[in-house]
Amino acid sequence: MLGFLLVLSSVLALGIWKGNTEKQQPQPSAGEVSDAEMSLTDMEYTEMQAGKRSWTLRAHNARYFQGEQKSLLTAVRLTFFLDSGEEIHLESREGVLYAGTKNIELWGGVRAHFPRGFELNTDCAVYDHNQKVIYSNNVLEAAGPEVQVSGNTWKYRIPDRMAILEGNVRASMVFFPSKDNSNPVRPQ
Repeated sequence: MLGFLLVLSSVLALGIWKGNTEKQQPQPSAGEVSDAEMSLTDMEYTEMQAGKRSWTLRAHNARYFQGEQKSLLTAVRLTFFLDSGEEIHLESREGVLYAGTKNIELWGGVRAHFPRGFELNTDCAVYDHNQKVIYSNNVLEAAGPEVQVSGNTWKYRIPDRMAILEGNVRASMVFFPSKDNSNPVRPQ
């Protein structure tokens, strides 16, 4: 609870500091009751671990619901900072941050950019804060240097920098000729 209050206080202080707190709550979408206790625009939160940035969450709008201990987000951008200095970037139209667990769900055109030029597209993705894993049980398409893959489910273990694809996995690879023409390979 103390961690949650610190997160909430940080988000509130940042919103006030930027001078972008909303005076009125936005109108709820169809079928959604607006009982948000706090609403911010241009929200940004950075999770620190052992004195280093772990991840930063940005959203155009954030509506906090005390009873559910969650924040509904729009225009979401999530950045993970790897020990190598590289970064993973995810963006989506909508999402939710669960204050108690710091788990994050993203949906609506999720795009992920991984180190070394790999990009992934899917309908939704989940970040499990305790396990340090990004995953989805939805179909995905990914592309990187010389490879395109698709599958039904995926997960990316952040500390290991390892991606796992499962279910109807398909891959296409393109091999470009070597730049070293001193030893060309000729068919026999």
